[in-house]
This record gives sequence, structure tokens and C-alpha cells, in this order.
Amino acid sequence: MTPVTSGPDDDRGPVASPDGKWLLFRRNLGDVMRLDLATGELSTVRTGWDSSVEYVFSPDGSLLAIAESDQDFNTDIWVMPADGSREAVNVTRHPDNDGMPRFSADGRMLAFLSERTNEELDAWVVFLDRDIEGKSERDLAQYFKDAAEAAKKRKPLEPVAKAKDESKAGAKDESKDESKADAKDAAAETKPAASLFDELELADAFLRLRRVTTMPGSEGGLELLPSGERLVFTGAEGRERALLSIKYDGTDQKRIGADVRVAGLSFAGDRIVAVSGGQAQSIAVAGGDSKTIDISATSEIDLARLNERKLREVSRLMQRGFYMDPAEKGLDWAALTERHVALARVARTAEEFDFVANMFIGHLDASHLGVRSASEDAAPRRPHGRIGASTEEAEGGRRVTAVLPDSPAALANPAIAVGDVIVSVDFEPVDPSRPLEAALAGKTGQEVFVGFRRAGADGAAPEELGAIVVPVSSASERSLRYAAETLANRRKVEERSGGRLGYLHIQGMDQGSLDRFERDLYAAAAGKEGLIVDVRNNGGGWTADRLLASIDVREHAYVVPRGGDRSRIRSYPQDRLFIQRYTMPMAMLCNEKSFSNAEIVSHAFKTLGRGPLVGQQTAGGVISTGSASLVDGTTVRMPFRGWYLAGGVDMEENGAMPDFVVPQTPESEAARADLQLEKAVDELLRALPAKKAESK
Repeated sequence: MTPVTSGPDDDRGPVASPDGKWLLFRRNLGDVMRLDLATGELSTVRTGWDSSVEYVFSPDGSLLAIAESDQDFNTDIWVMPADGSREAVNVTRHPDNDGMPRFSADGRMLAFLSERTNEELDAWVVFLDRDIEGKSERDLAQYFKDAAEAAKKRKPLEPVAKAKDESKAGAKDESKDESKADAKDAAAETKPAASLFDELELADAFLRLRRVTTMPGSEGGLELLPSGERLVFTGAEGRERALLSIKYDGTDQKRIGADVRVAGLSFAGDRIVAVSGGQAQSIAVAGGDSKTIDISATSEIDLARLNERKLREVSRLMQRGFYMDPAEKGLDWAALTERHVALARVARTAEEFDFVANMFIGHLDASHLGVRSASEDAAPRRPHGRIGASTEEAEGGRRVTAVLPDSPAALANPAIAVGDVIVSVDFEPVDPSRPLEAALAGKTGQEVFVGFRRAGADGAAPEELGAIVVPVSSASERSLRYAAETLANRRKVEERSGGRLGYLHIQGMDQGSLDRFERDLYAAAAGKEGLIVDVRNNGGGWTADRLLASIDVREHAYVVPRGGDRSRIRSYPQDRLFIQRYTMPMAMLCNEKSFSNAEIVSHAFKTLGRGPLVGQQTAGGVISTGSASLVDGTTVRMPFRGWYLAGGVDMEENGAMPDFVVPQTPESEAARADLQLEKAVDELLRALPAKKAESK
């Protein structure tokens, strides 16, 4: 093997042209480079910062399609001549992401994935040649037939650069062959690679896009067959994902086989190259024929060299991809790298390497960081069941001190209640000195007989009772506990505000939590004069702006139907809204466990002046993060995008500071007093107009 690039730059993602003349690759963050393999000449195709930039040649090598993100983090697809003789043209032009471009064999048709509908990736196509767009159904069918026949006659393009030691059949034949080769090369040079580009109508291509797939969920693994008539992709088929094909017009969908990771097509386009279960596969596009390619190899690993290579790769990733240059934090990155390389070389286990690597990147003093080796198979465990009851040591068993609503204990017949003493589980005595969960090990999801003793009424002898319960997992019990705490807070707000205020908590900044917020916006806030939104203990996500679209809306009109109440000046048709809105007075709660996207929405709530922000300063951990993999599967979290307030303040290490800082002390928690919630209620009530006294 011979390296074709060298030096301090980080070169990745090589893609060879079909004729073997050029090599495309990504340099450093997102510059797309083109290397002439015959001359070694290097040129820049596009400059950028997007490390996820995609680039593909058309099968004849004359065109490039590049999917690249702008600084609004919107990815579009650009088409340009492979030789760079013309400016690239944006053929998708949409504020939602487009990617995975694939050309037909003649380069006149392009397929791609787009999330422009319902934020899910669907397959789309466009005829780059408008003449095809205008064909009748009959002529279009003939076009695809001719394109398929032409594709079958294709032969792999000869590499331009021949090996110097290639054997020759004699001086005369050699001269003749060289003349033919020279003529062939001259013909190739006189026919510019941009000739097809000039025939295409690209400027308005974004107006001629066709959506092909409409199934729920996101499609992936897209490939376009050489004729352009059919697409191959992975997508949902009922409850499972599968490998599928479909016509360009969205008809005649067929199942090819089980879900796989598609790597590409064979040159003829009749077989799919894929990976499934760690094995390479070749699958017939027509379906039914799948061949597994077994690979067996033995590797000898020098652990010290491997760890050094991994640590240096972590160093390069952070130096290139971290959202700011380590030098901006006053770090001598080269010296730190060498110091930790020495430690990594003597690490004997994956855990030791992770410790060294995390200590190394810890100098960046940032959130959303971490190095984690691929996990080995863990020893089997017996999960402990939960019945939704808190207990304490008592004579002969465990006394119940609290029962969660809708928990297995509450739903038992008879229900287990506060004050009961649990004495047995499946007829085995309960050890009073050990948690009740110890007696429920391995019993999650199974019917269990729980025996308990209940004090008799008016001094009567205790009752000996029993019930069948089905213990749940610890995660399920946490969900029950969360629901109970949320309802308790809602009642506290109702009582303290005299029924004037509503309350809801947002558990996470994800779509599920946003859906529950929209539900609760009606259930908790309807008929109220104000609302408290709680993002305490919210670990973050990505839905801050969707939430703001609901709670920070400028009213521009209201509606009154015939016979409606004309005094209501906030009515608005819900079917006209992107998300249900709330325009009444609000307060927001945050604390030191509000993290990431929950901090962004806290900052925004205060910056926009939507209402008082109450609680404790948020964690100060706001960076958009991705991940990268090392040679052995070790995962490296990559914080690549910083978030800044309008004045230029970095949200990282600068958490949202409440308008009213209220510590939540252990003493108040022990007394079940929520001082932050009480303060939010009091401040929001002050913002409401005085309530008129009712006339007698």
C-alpha cells in the first residue's frame, strides 16, 4: 500500500472516481479535496466546516453531488461538474435536511433522502434533465427500458493511469497500442466532463422534486438502480424494518429481504452489497437470493501501540472538532497529548484506557464529553422487582410508609396500604433488616403472593391478609413516582393560588415530553389565569424552540363563532396552529439539575421576558454533541457546536440565572416543602390583575 496524502492535515472519507483518475476526500473539518492520482495535483472542490459532508460521483464520472450543511445546520444537495469547471448548483433548496444523493447510470436522474415532511426521512427523486420530466407515460416507460439496456452494456471504465511495469507485446504493437491509448486520452480530454452538466436544467430542479416513499418512520440505505426506474431502501414494514424496493413514482413496492446496512450496489446494479450481523452480504435486487461472504482473520495486537494510536486519535478529534480551539482555553494541547500518550501506553484494560482518555479531555473543562470503550458482555443479573411501596423496618417484616398511585401495591386486591406490615413474599418470611426489594429479586413481571398484616380496628387483633401482585421494574416505578410527584405539585399550586394557576412539568426536551406538555397544557391550564412551567431536573434534548413556539406567541387575532361568548378575546382555532399555544401569564422553574436544552429554554424564557424565572442557576452544560468511533469501537463524544446568548455569552459554564434565586434545602425537602414552587406561585399571583370581589 502506498499513501497518497501525508502531512499534518486530517484526511478522511476517500471516494475514487469511476475511471480511477481522481480521488475525493475530506480534509480537516469539511473541505472537499480532489487529488489527481496521475500527477499528484491537489485542488479544493469546496471549503466548509461540515464534517458530515457527503460526495458522490455520477457513474460516468462527469458529475458530483455534494450534500453539505450551511451554518444554519441545514443540509442541501449541490450538483457540479467533476472537474470543477462550473459553479455548483443547489438542486434541493429547502430548510429541512436533504442527503444521501444517488445518480442514475446516465446521470440525468437523482434520488435522495429528505426530512421535509413530518421530520422523517423519505425518498425523493428529481429528473435533472427536464426533457425526461415532460415525457408521456408511454415515452417515460420506453426511456427507462432504454436506460436499463444501456446500463447493461456498460463496462467498468479503464483506469487512466497504467502501471509502468505492464508487459508489452513488442515495439510495433507497443507503439500502436500507445497511439490508440493517446488517441483515447485525447478524445477524453476534448470531451469535457462538464458536457452533461451543460445539458441539465438544474436552476429550477428544486421545483420538480417528487416524493417517492410515504411510510411512517425514516427510510435509509438509499440506492438508485442504474436505469433510474427503481429505488432500493430500508424502511418500516409493519412493526419491523426491511430491505425494500419501489418504483420512482411511489408504486409497486416490494420486499427484498430483512433489514440490513446497505453499503452500495454491484456495478451491474443487480445485487445489493450490505452488512448484517457483522457479516458482508450480496443480495439480489430481485429478492430471494442472498449470499453471505465469510471473512476470517487473525490479528496480532500490540496493546501499547493500539492505545497510543487511540489516544492520538482522541487528541486529533478534539483539536479538529471541539467547538473551540483548545488553545482558546489556554491549553498546550501538544504537551498534554504526549503526557497522556505515555499513560495510555501502559494501560492494561479498556477501563484503564477510558480513565486516561477521560482525564485527558477533562482538561477542556466542558460538558457533553466522554470516552467509553465498547462494552463486553456483562454477567447475568437478576433485576429486583418493585411494587411501588416505601417500607421501613418493623417487627416481623417491613412496614409500608407510602404507596404510589396506580402501582402494583395500590392495584392489588386487597390493596396494600400505608401502615400494613409485609411479612412474606411467596410464603417466604421477609427479613426486616433488608429492603423489601431483596425479597423480589428476579420476580419482575411475575405473579407474586405478598402476605401482610393489618392493624385491627378499635384495638381488635391484626388481620392476616395476602394479595397477588406483579412487581414492575425500577424504571417503571420511577415513572410512577414521577407521575405522583407531578400531581402533588399540581395540587400544591391549586391550593396556594386559590385555583387561579395551573402547573405542569416537562420531564425531558424530547418529542414524547413535548406531546405530554401539549396534552397537559389543556388539562392543567384550561380556565386558569396563569401557568407555571417546571423544567427542574430536566436532562435536556432538542425541543426548546418547539416549546417556545407554544408559550411565546404574539397574539394577532381572535375568533368568535355565532352564538359564542363575545367577551372571550383569546379564542383561536386550534387546527390553524403548529402547536397549541399559551398566551396567559407564566412563570418558569429551573434548578441546578436543569441541563443542556432545558437550560436553553430557561435562558430564552428570561431573555424574552416571558415571565419570572425562579429557582437555582442551571448546570451550565450547553453544547451540541455528536460522536466518533476509534479503531476498536471505542466511542468518543464530540461537542461540536457552542450556544451563545445574543450578547455573545457562551452558555457553557454560564447557566441561566433565575430572576428569583431560591435554594432548595435538605430541611425543606425533608419537610416536603417546595420553597421554589411556592415562590413561583407568589410571584405569578403578583403579576395577575387583582381578583374582583364577588357580590353577595
